[in-house]
Amino acid sequence: MDLTEEQQERIDIIHHKLKFIEQKPTVACIINLDPLLLAGDDKAELVRIAGGTAIGGTAETMLQLNPDIIILMPGDNSIAQSMSDIDELLQLPGFADLKAIKNNRFYIADAGQYFNNAETDNFVDSIELLAEIIYPKQFIFGHEGQGWIKFSL
Repeated sequence: MDLTEEQQERIDIIHHKLKFIEQKPTVACIINLDPLLLAGDDKAELVRIAGGTAIGGTAETMLQLNPDIIILMPGDNSIAQSMSDIDELLQLPGFADLKAIKNNRFYIADAGQYFNNAETDNFVDSIELLAEIIYPKQFIFGHEGQGWIKFSL
């Protein structure tokens, strides 16, 4: 992907702030609820650039690997649409016992606006949004509230 100089600088800022962090948190990006599926290659790459380690697979994989962070981003759903479907996820046996849930690291992202568009502008915004979620103390890009919210059980 060809990035403008400004876009590359935005990504470089993230890399620079994260270069001394050795323990990258595991991140489960839920892209489908029925059946539950975790993000594959394209979103895993965004998570990697944002400083996390994405886990792919199914509900069983998520329960087995017990991720540090869970981000709900199904289809091209807005935050409100995802919230209306969240009961399905909350009823998954073992979900409430996951490390991410117990540590209040469960988020809902606006998938339609940030993760289902191949435009380059969106690419960098998506990485910044993920960096904010993964490292809230290091990054504030202004996406919270509009691009993502923290969901507490």
